[in-house]
Amino acid sequence: MENKRFRSESFASTGGEEEKPEYFHRQDTIAEVEDTILSTVESESWYQKSLLVVVVGASGDLAKKKTYPALYALWQANLLPPDTCIWGFARSPKANEDFRNHLKPYLASKNVQDDPLMDEFLSKCFYRQGASYGDWQGIQSILDETKCVNILIYLAIPPHVFGDSTGAVMKARTALTLETGGFFRVVLEKPFGNDTESCQELLQSLIDQKWPEEELYRIDHYLGKEMVQNILAMRQHNMWLEALWNKNVVQSVHLIWKEDIGTEGRGGYFDPYGIIRDILQNHLLQVLTLLAMDTPTNWTSDEIRNNKVNVLKNMPTIKLEDCLLGQYDGYKDDPTIENRDTVSPTYACIRTKVNTPRWEGVPFILEAGKALNERVCEVRLHFRSSPNSQPNALVIRLQPTPKVFFTANLKTPGFSSTPASTHLGVDYTSHLQDIPDAYTRLLLDVLRAQQENFVRDDELIEAWRLFTPVLHETEKNQVEPLPYGRGTSGPELRQDFLKNVGVTQAWLPPASAL
Repeated sequence: MENKRFRSESFASTGGEEEKPEYFHRQDTIAEVEDTILSTVESESWYQKSLLVVVVGASGDLAKKKTYPALYALWQANLLPPDTCIWGFARSPKANEDFRNHLKPYLASKNVQDDPLMDEFLSKCFYRQGASYGDWQGIQSILDETKCVNILIYLAIPPHVFGDSTGAVMKARTALTLETGGFFRVVLEKPFGNDTESCQELLQSLIDQKWPEEELYRIDHYLGKEMVQNILAMRQHNMWLEALWNKNVVQSVHLIWKEDIGTEGRGGYFDPYGIIRDILQNHLLQVLTLLAMDTPTNWTSDEIRNNKVNVLKNMPTIKLEDCLLGQYDGYKDDPTIENRDTVSPTYACIRTKVNTPRWEGVPFILEAGKALNERVCEVRLHFRSSPNSQPNALVIRLQPTPKVFFTANLKTPGFSSTPASTHLGVDYTSHLQDIPDAYTRLLLDVLRAQQENFVRDDELIEAWRLFTPVLHETEKNQVEPLPYGRGTSGPELRQDFLKNVGVTQAWLPPASAL
């Protein structure tokens, strides 16, 4: 099939004869790798057929900031079928042209002043006002008019209307006769409930509406991040690494998410959830399952997700004594927070374990907080150290700059034989520029029916099983989080807590690694 779209700048070769990094075993340029992906996608049957994308909640923040930019990136890279039609559906009244102007500022690239593909993409974007999120007739009218072979529904909506929307979509789907070989898939955004009971209610509503699990794609955008996906790639393609990936070598595992800003006017949204529901129970726990799962035999979607669930089933329910909770000074001054006596934590450090033969006895630490001393998200595998040596670690940094490095002890240059701590690693962005956004990558996975990066129903139940008791206890008993100052590393008891739960090694990475 001839490609009639230009290759976008973000997926293009930079040109010239720039020397390739020596650690590239294959002499592939980025453009050649992208050409391979493009040729693979073009050969797949779904790409040859018409595609309808319906974005429910199209006038909201998520749609304009994430969903439509991700679709546009796929269009720029020739990774959407030429016969693609995108309909927005929401309650706000908008004409098609008004809606396109609404999207434009969020599609424009900072590096490209005049993007010739934007008008082409926007010409495929339409809008229809619905009476409500449960307006099945409005959704059905879109399906009837377009008559596309493949249909993708993206629910960019508040969680409290999930049931109404999925019910409306199923009713419209039931009235539709799918063409032979066509697919119908639905993307659901988190949060998937706020405890075990609410999660089970959501899942039961989908069962009652007769949704097949294989048609549902529950998205957690962290699973689309470059370095999160690199965890499995590293483990699959480096056999020597698996020899280190166990309790005999690893002393502790520390997953950290830190922001250097507070809620900044979004406290009204954040306060009912708190940092545990917002970050630990989903994003960090998903990363933990990829780190701790046993190595799959065949690396299929089902096997990967089965192994992730097995990790969760072998983790104990979290207790209050496993937690250090904090709240930064001034949090309650956020004008959007109604409850001035709120005890919602903005910081949490939680110790847990994975009781499998591979990890028995190794503490896993989940730590997240707002208004801390830096913005960073990373995984640290602390290795058992030898006497009189600096501790070693493998660090996988997700943000702000993706990189992976080992800390290692080498001889000091010169006559001295004293060991010095240094690092060996790769700054990912210095070699692989223009990494696709997580939403872009995950939407392509949905189209290609690759489900390993999406959360299955049994995985949700197990994840909530771990956290629901401690969440209910802290809320029922109004457990007061410890105060901490803005720009600090958290509550004063943080270091003592980490030492008590098994993280005994000091974290002293070389300055050059930071």
